[in-house]
Amino acid sequence: DLRAALEMHYPGADWSDLPPVLRFASWIGGDRDGHPHVTPEVTHHTLATLRRAARRVYLDALARLRDHATQDVNEVGIVPGLADGLAPGHYPPHERYRAVLDTIWRRLDADDYPTGAALLADLRAVQASLRAHRGSRAASGALNRLIQQVTLFGLHLVPLEVRQDARLHAAAVDEILRHYEICPNYAGLPEEAKQTELICEIVNPRPLFPVEPEFSDDTNLIIETWRMIAAAHRRYGPPVIDTHIASMCTAPSDVLTMLLFAREVGVADHLDIVPLFETVDDLHNAAAVMERLFETPEYHDHLERRARNQQVMIGYSDSSKDGGYLASNWGLYGAQERLAAVCDRYGVALEVFHGRGGSIGRGGGPTNRAILSNPPAAMRGRIKITEQGEVIAYRYSNTEIARRHLHQVLHAALIAVGAPPAGTIDPNWHAVMDTLAETGRTAYRALVYETPGFLDYWQAATPIRELAAMPIGSRPARRGAGGFAQIRAIPWVFSWMQSRAIVPSWYGVGHALEHVCARDDCAGDGLVTLQTMYRDWLFFRALVDNVELDLAKADMGIAALYADLVEDADLRERIFGAIQAEHDRARAWICAITEQDDLLSGSPVMRRSIDRRNPYVDPLNFIQVALLRDLRAMEPGTPDHDAALQALMETVNGIAAGMKTTG
Repeated sequence: DLRAALEMHYPGADWSDLPPVLRFASWIGGDRDGHPHVTPEVTHHTLATLRRAARRVYLDALARLRDHATQDVNEVGIVPGLADGLAPGHYPPHERYRAVLDTIWRRLDADDYPTGAALLADLRAVQASLRAHRGSRAASGALNRLIQQVTLFGLHLVPLEVRQDARLHAAAVDEILRHYEICPNYAGLPEEAKQTELICEIVNPRPLFPVEPEFSDDTNLIIETWRMIAAAHRRYGPPVIDTHIASMCTAPSDVLTMLLFAREVGVADHLDIVPLFETVDDLHNAAAVMERLFETPEYHDHLERRARNQQVMIGYSDSSKDGGYLASNWGLYGAQERLAAVCDRYGVALEVFHGRGGSIGRGGGPTNRAILSNPPAAMRGRIKITEQGEVIAYRYSNTEIARRHLHQVLHAALIAVGAPPAGTIDPNWHAVMDTLAETGRTAYRALVYETPGFLDYWQAATPIRELAAMPIGSRPARRGAGGFAQIRAIPWVFSWMQSRAIVPSWYGVGHALEHVCARDDCAGDGLVTLQTMYRDWLFFRALVDNVELDLAKADMGIAALYADLVEDADLRERIFGAIQAEHDRARAWICAITEQDDLLSGSPVMRRSIDRRNPYVDPLNFIQVALLRDLRAMEPGTPDHDAALQALMETVNGIAAGMKTTG
């Protein structure tokens, strides 16, 4: 589609060989962050499965090409040497193109191509020969489409990304250095001293990993994972695993640890080392962390070998869970601005990796709007975005919807990079956002982190305990042992979505908007300022529109049914009263800012969709509440309990499908 548009509007140029402008990648089978079942064996199996899938598509395409390649080389000709040494098999001697394609097919069927590049070279040789001998149509049809596929997907189908918790990496370094009596307490060192120890090991030529590791299970698994990456590169080529991400990064040492391990197994020159900054505070400090790394000679040398490209992943989920929706989104915006400025100063190409979830509370919403609302400085080149959970099915299970979605993504990326919005943002708006973010964060944390009994309320008024028992293929409900901080963002949002309260995506917004509108120093009338920001600033408009959508999807009447599951009447009234009051407050101020009579008045199609969907979802919520009440009174493990649990899971699936969001 892009080629056709370019040929139409710029007919004088040759657009036959466009470079890839859009790629897919995956971390299914590679993301082991908190997931004990994603082992090195699982990743090896995933890579083999992806390769088989790609080969199957190419074999079918080659078979069709071979069957139709009936050109007579006595008439059209063939590049000398292209068919040398080939036995014609059961094809006539003059059908040399069929013989060549059959040879390629047989080699691919035998899995004899080491990488996609080798297969691509053979296909391009056939194409070049056809183009040189009056076969332009044949060269530009199905053969060219196959070449495009191999160019984009190789023999690995998609690059697989590996992710691990930075805290497990740090624990592994601590154990290894203590074992070799290099450092008795790496974990207890100040950050600067940690960096010094890591740099000493990075430049040290002697091996760090023993041939047969005899450490703790966690450390042994870390070593085995890095060795698995090296083995995959040797077997399939570096493109099969091109990115390693460390979640919960807080300091330069977390990134240097990845560099140390990558150097140890020999993949540092072929792998993007990517920090993931997740909490509000970590997002604020991200630019300072990267600046320290750019100042480190050993990391600078690594970047030189990686064409001075730096991926940085920013987390929408944990930052929202940590500080609420406003603080998360403003923190993400500011982090991108600061990261772009640092990368510009050091001549590094920044590639922001957006860890967006499917729900509004985890960064969801229309992708094209999200791209266009990013700070212009952060859109200097490539952008990377996660597509998670139910979003994959909604966006890609229907071919035309998938095509439309990719049109919107590519359109937004082209506009953001090639035609960024003119003018500058009013500096006062940044100050307003600072106030909104901090006020929203204070209100959110006052409820979630500081209200006595809130966790008890949450566990009683949502199906979180039951969701934790689901055989979900994503990740466990917790990263590890501990309190609320260890709860994963997915079940946190999932549970509130099931109860129809959807607290994570809007709680604190009402307090923040009301506070700004009540201030006298907000460039005059606070409401007028917010209305102007909504009209003229894409970022703020996307922020408000997303909140508006989840406020409209939330149903306080249904949420009250779940609140009745809380046995402590005082706790129930205090917390649900606060939730309901904040919903009313946010609803009123969002309508005032958008100048509407009611939520989604300006989006009648979306309003109608919600109104038509609710009558089908509401009964499932009534059934789920009844099942939760019965289930929690039963003895676990009994036949009645198991039957009730199974029925409950059916309601979970139904509500998730109706709401079009899990977590």
